[in-house]
Amino acid sequence: MSPARPPQRVAVVDALRALALLPVVAINWVGYPALPDGGPMSPPSPVGSPVAEALSWFLHALVAGKGIALLAFLFGYSQGLSQTRGAQALAKRRRRLAKMLTLGLLHGTLLYMGDILTLYAIAGSVLALWAGHSMARLKVRLRVLIALELAVIALTVVLASLPLSGEPSMSLSVPAPWGDWVLRNAGHFLATTIAFATLGLPVPLLLMTAGLMASRLRLLSHPRWEPALRRWSRRWLWLAVAVNVAFVSLLWPGLRDGDVAITSRFAIFYLYPTLLLLSAAVPALVLRLRQEPRWLEALAPLGRHTLTLYLLSSVLSCALFSGAGLAWQPGTAVVAGLALAYWVSGLLVAQALGPRRLPLERWLSR
Repeated sequence: MSPARPPQRVAVVDALRALALLPVVAINWVGYPALPDGGPMSPPSPVGSPVAEALSWFLHALVAGKGIALLAFLFGYSQGLSQTRGAQALAKRRRRLAKMLTLGLLHGTLLYMGDILTLYAIAGSVLALWAGHSMARLKVRLRVLIALELAVIALTVVLASLPLSGEPSMSLSVPAPWGDWVLRNAGHFLATTIAFATLGLPVPLLLMTAGLMASRLRLLSHPRWEPALRRWSRRWLWLAVAVNVAFVSLLWPGLRDGDVAITSRFAIFYLYPTLLLLSAAVPALVLRLRQEPRWLEALAPLGRHTLTLYLLSSVLSCALFSGAGLAWQPGTAVVAGLALAYWVSGLLVAQALGPRRLPLERWLSR
């Protein structure tokens, strides 16, 4: 048996994870009024406000989906960095995934029906079985996942074209007794989790597999890749931005007005231009972080505490925006500003903690 390799941390991966947390919190908070049936974003508020509309358009075009997709890629990348061999290592990885699944189920049931930990734990369990595969076998898995996702796209387009039946669900931001609210939130969480586990699994698993392959190559840390990353970013970045801008601009009248058919199309397709943008933006960010060590030093500590900060953001959103809490519904600009302030506070806390880890991160790593 080969000796186990100790887990490694790459500062640029932690910094990217820190950057990914901001869009996750911002979209979760700004999109809260759309729950449980809508999302990931809600229409601009207040209606008719130029500032709210401009900010909402920006969030739809260049922020929505970027955080959850990047975190899935980094999840796979980190699995590659911490990869050890043998049954004991696999058992430890499964224990960590079981802990993540437990946290996700509690989080989704009690706090926020849009939980991502549950789906990541399920996809990560599949990835754990592939961790020892050769690059050639991983490439085959990647092609299979792409084919599955194309089939899912076709199926969801057909399903989205079917006539809707029944009344829309009551928004989770409408005031309600805590017990009633938890039951409604939990029911929608379980329903959406089943749907995502059956139809939505290929995307996070594809991203995690790509991250695992990238970690094998040390794509984000080895200097030999810098010229290729720079060429790729220069070639595709602005085209990817244009695709994302055009996609949202075409749908914007319906997104602005909350048209159900248009928002459904956005929810089905928005991750695909997102993946194109991330493929070009992440290399550019990596190169910039290497050129600016101060940015790397400021961001990397936050990337070691994203689990706690993600869950705490849901505690705050539940307390502030949910019907079981204050049922506060401020405008788009106010909520986006609060999300940014929360993220900056996380940066400061992470800097103050230094090498120490918060309890949840310590528990998950055992």
